[in-house]
Amino acid sequence: MNIDLDFLKNSSTPYQHAIIISSAALLVALSLLFFGIMPARTRMSAVVKQIATEKNTLESMREDIQGTERQRAQTDTAREQHLAFLATGAIEPLLGSFAMRGKNLLDPLSQQTGFSIDSVKELPRLPIRLPAPPPEQLYARQPIEFSGHGSYNQIVAFVTAVESSLPLATLNNLRILSQPQTPERHKAIVTFEWPVKGEKLQPVVKGKDK
Repeated sequence: MNIDLDFLKNSSTPYQHAIIISSAALLVALSLLFFGIMPARTRMSAVVKQIATEKNTLESMREDIQGTERQRAQTDTAREQHLAFLATGAIEPLLGSFAMRGKNLLDPLSQQTGFSIDSVKELPRLPIRLPAPPPEQLYARQPIEFSGHGSYNQIVAFVTAVESSLPLATLNNLRILSQPQTPERHKAIVTFEWPVKGEKLQPVVKGKDK
């Protein structure tokens, strides 16, 4: 591309100055466009994307916080229901064993009355007759056998203390075996039973008539 410089040379000085200033201004504008505005727009676009990403992250964190609050509320409700269940006198497994839970409950009463518990055994669970209509939550009878020794008065005091302190602990069986070598202390096999949670029935949904 050839530029007719003779035309520029033959032009008046003010006109030449105007051409030069316009060209310089154009060069400055182009430089500002390519080296200033376009990079700034690129950076602005990146900033907008980053803001959108941070906004999504913030929304996700808010949802997580709300979910945590809901989970905490559900946990508190479940804990209250669990404590209410235990407050009724029912028992639950301790370390996977009803026998361990029963011993944990009766050890303080054993020490209080002087009856020494030697061993504990979990017996097979016994069913409870269902009322009509059947409840959603089923229960069963859980016998636990306690073998120990003590005087006759200590044995009676132990049984009385258990039934008075734990209303839902019912005496299932009692055997007292005299010991010739220790006539004042006898071996006793005492069986108590507690209500325990069983299967939870799902309500039957009747189909709609067509």
